[in-house]
Amino acid sequence: MQPSLFATTLLLVAGLVACADAHSEAVAADGTLDYAPWGRVLAAHARDGGVDYAALQADRADLDRFLAALESATPTSWTAAEQLAFWSNAYNAVVVEFVLERYPEIESVKDVDGFFDQQRRLVAGEQLTLDEIETRGRDLGDPRIHFAVVCASTSCPDLPVEPFDPAGLEIQLQKLTERFLSDPAKGLRYDEASNTLWLSSIFKWYAGDFTGGSTVVAFFARGQVVDWLLPHLPEPLRDRLVERQPSVRYLDYDWSLNDR
Repeated sequence: MQPSLFATTLLLVAGLVACADAHSEAVAADGTLDYAPWGRVLAAHARDGGVDYAALQADRADLDRFLAALESATPTSWTAAEQLAFWSNAYNAVVVEFVLERYPEIESVKDVDGFFDQQRRLVAGEQLTLDEIETRGRDLGDPRIHFAVVCASTSCPDLPVEPFDPAGLEIQLQKLTERFLSDPAKGLRYDEASNTLWLSSIFKWYAGDFTGGSTVVAFFARGQVVDWLLPHLPEPLRDRLVERQPSVRYLDYDWSLNDR
């Protein structure tokens, strides 16, 4: 009995030490989250806007460490920038986790029933779906979150290679917005010949976020969405769109997995 009890005690102590180390690494001194584990995941496995899921599946200790830290976080007491960074990082990490649960069989998140609106994960003390995590971020009122959260699909914005950091969040969001809008395959494309502005379907699905009103109203008043876009575009293109007032159409959304 004694050797068994001693061995059990050692294992228990080792487990507590490991948990303490993970907690100390994941939680900053002021109580906010330390994104270093998620940063290491991105640095090692984010590739060309997507994820090397095969490599990450074999090396997921940092992902699991970060996901565990998300469970007990208390973002409601944080600043708006801290909250937006938290919900954006949380969304992207949970998407990756849900993909890994089905990899390598998964070819598209749309093939998984309830991927966004039924499957739940403990985040900030609540069992939340991806849609609910995204809504927490959207409720903060910055529509650029749509260029920060990545739904593991080809037409999504590129997955950043570093985590969102509250101190540099404004610069990060602006760069991601400009990058997405400069991508003619999935962000924005202007057809000069037909005077048609092709936009990502994100601007259709979440039109109200970009206009501050109803999505239904904004969808039919598409010029309001274009008005939001203009300050984020290069000056020559912006001037051309103002001059020509193009019709607006939406790009087909490619839901194939962003596997690299």
